[in-house]
Amino acid sequence: MDPLLSRLSYLLGRLYMTSLTLETEALEDLGVDVKQQAVLTFLAEIGPVTQQQLGQRIGIDRTTIVTLVDGLEQHGYVERERSPHDRRAYQLTLTDTGRAAQKTGHKRVAKAERALLDNLTGPERDTLKRLLAKAVQERSTHL
Repeated sequence: MDPLLSRLSYLLGRLYMTSLTLETEALEDLGVDVKQQAVLTFLAEIGPVTQQQLGQRIGIDRTTIVTLVDGLEQHGYVERERSPHDRRAYQLTLTDTGRAAQKTGHKRVAKAERALLDNLTGPERDTLKRLLAKAVQERSTHL
């Protein structure tokens, strides 16, 4: 047996890298990467937010958020306007084109996820996601 299979960091790293590869391939022709798809999903669920709020909520630094949003804006997926509440901040809004891309991307990411975990049963996949979400939520409240 592979001795690394007992190390959580190794297992999570391998799962992450495989997931990233599958999702990247699935999203390629939409012109978005995995982080941009996360931005689209967040905006679809939460609605308009400032770039700063978005970065804080999804854990991406300010410089990276600007780059991600620039790409999404170039594709016509988001609109960036001055925030009505803070003229120094930019508010992001999902366009109709962006909403359609998000829905397509969401389906493709879900299919990639199923492929990633195809050796687990449905209840096992649900349990894995629930436990990982709990670990992430618990950890983020202690930071």
